[in-house]
Amino acid sequence: MRALLIIFLFIFSGLSGLSAQNTGTVLQQNSTAEGTWQIQVINSRNQPFIPGNIDQMIAENRHASETVYVQLGSEVRLKILSLSEINRPQFIPLEKIIFITE
Repeated sequence: MRALLIIFLFIFSGLSGLSAQNTGTVLQQNSTAEGTWQIQVINSRNQPFIPGNIDQMIAENRHASETVYVQLGSEVRLKILSLSEINRPQFIPLEKIIFITE
């Protein structure tokens, strides 16, 4: 019985460490282009999931002169600013997540 408890605690501690590592990886990936994109949650107060491949999504969808919106779910979209907007002297970085009520 004691051995079973030790095994359970070992597995549980390993899983919690794994999820912390994954979260850190996602947050580190998000910081490379931070301020040039925004997660928009529409008509919901649920906390959105930020995909781990967000840098790749941004790179593939960024346009030279137009702001692009990529749908991530029924209530969540990704706003990607254009290169011309980012390079303006008056550029103001975007908040990472906003909640919009329409």
